[in-house]
Amino acid sequence: MRPFLAFYIGLRYHRFGQRRGLVKFISRSSTIGIALGVAVLIIGLSVMNGFERELNQRFLSVVSQGELPAVHPPLRNASRLTQIAQHTQGVVAAAPYISLTGLVSYNGQVDAIAVRGISPKSQLKVTNIKPYVQPQAWQSLIANQPGIILGSQVAAKLKIKQGQSLTLMLAEQSNNGQFKTPKRIRLKVLGTFSVGGQIDGQLAFMNLKLAQQIKKWSAEDVSGIALKVTHPLQANEVVRRVGLQYPQLVYVQSWTRNYGYLYQDIQMVRTIMYAIMLLIVVVACFNIVSTLILAVADKRRDLAILKTLGAQDTLLIHCFMIYGAYNAIMGCFWGIVFGVLGSWWLPDFVDILQRITGHRLLSPDVYFIDFLPSQLHVSNVLVVSATAALIGIVATIWPASRARLIRPADELSH
Repeated sequence: MRPFLAFYIGLRYHRFGQRRGLVKFISRSSTIGIALGVAVLIIGLSVMNGFERELNQRFLSVVSQGELPAVHPPLRNASRLTQIAQHTQGVVAAAPYISLTGLVSYNGQVDAIAVRGISPKSQLKVTNIKPYVQPQAWQSLIANQPGIILGSQVAAKLKIKQGQSLTLMLAEQSNNGQFKTPKRIRLKVLGTFSVGGQIDGQLAFMNLKLAQQIKKWSAEDVSGIALKVTHPLQANEVVRRVGLQYPQLVYVQSWTRNYGYLYQDIQMVRTIMYAIMLLIVVVACFNIVSTLILAVADKRRDLAILKTLGAQDTLLIHCFMIYGAYNAIMGCFWGIVFGVLGSWWLPDFVDILQRITGHRLLSPDVYFIDFLPSQLHVSNVLVVSATAALIGIVATIWPASRARLIRPADELSH
């Protein structure tokens, strides 16, 4: 019966204690502060989860997790080297590729570009580029048609469409190391791909055999071997392990070395957001302390009467802890509601805002994606709300304990 009595008195004090203007203001501001901290933290973590998801599913679908380019190209005996990689522990798949760097030109428009010569069937084992490429263009690549697949941003900059032809200019070096007149190749645009980020403005694809013809290499000569590993965060170690088995000198490259800062930035921002938003909750909990101090001072005579009737100190402390915990729990509840709704609606809201203002929040020239992603995790909601509620409840202990200092004789004698 006693726990229910404390619960009843605490909620009754909270209800009728709100009639005083100052207590009402401080009490509501504490609830709003906790709700704001919880909601913003849930939304922020959902955005960070979205960035991490896009990094894993979208960015790494195009960028190889590991690469072994030859120090002195070409890399000989590609089939044998691919088998060596595939039989190495930690490697899921391997595929040969050829790298070409140059300029593309169309109707007076010029843009720098990195062209990747790939074998479509082998490439799908190490990346998942196919969903981002136009179906007809991918079929043309499989059929080894002499052409190129451009990133959507490159195609937009050149103002070129599928079926039209452009000029690819590749720099060539003579035997003494000097550059010769650029090699010009006329290529048909087979189609475009769109990942939704800076890669769309930097990369293009062509068939591996066509790239070998351009480089005048044999069917077993490539620029390097691309790898897909079991654990992406350990890619650098796995790639080094493969490279040590190769007879020819190769560079050891992994996405963690070239683009690892993206993952590190996401984790760092996530940690900073935890700290900042929890500080907001802590500041809001100071209002709970202020509310309880005023409530205890306002109910001194009531507490004296309860003590006279035989109420123990623990009952009075529990009453005011429930009084203050109500604000913390309600703040967490509304924070969860607005945080979950915000996580669902934020990408659409930002998209509408960008259309109205004409300004992009994430520029594809700077970021690896050009939209704001969001992915809500139930675990984040539970951890954030539980932490905020715990901080709020702990904040009630000291001011609630002041109720035991009431002396009935002193209070009722006045």
